[in-house]
Amino acid sequence: MMRIIMALGALTLAAQALTAVPALAEDWDFVLINDAGKPIKTVEIAVAGSGAWKPNVKAEDVADRGEIKPKGRMTVHFDKPSGQCKFDIKATFGDGSSQVWNGANVCDASFITIKLAGDKATIVAG
Repeated sequence: MMRIIMALGALTLAAQALTAVPALAEDWDFVLINDAGKPIKTVEIAVAGSGAWKPNVKAEDVADRGEIKPKGRMTVHFDKPSGQCKFDIKATFGDGSSQVWNGANVCDASFITIKLAGDKATIVAG
């Protein structure tokens, strides 16, 4: 009987420990629409203003095609820290150049269109 009580106590403590651990990151994704006018080779994402770039976790869409053509789409998968919604997006193009789009709200949008007109980078979320 004592063993059962001790086992139940240990299970209760383990359950409490598991529920007390905060969620550190969530699997997250959005569809990126390339309206930049150039093929995209890679995409990286960082919490807005951090400069801590992380690559797209799964880039099957790019791996299959080599790059995302203008007007093409790709799914961007990443680990979103709990409570974070604003992210910077960095695209490296087929020609080796890169561009950063600042402050995309990935919590409120499933589709993010990146645009480039000259040196002006804009985001349209929807």
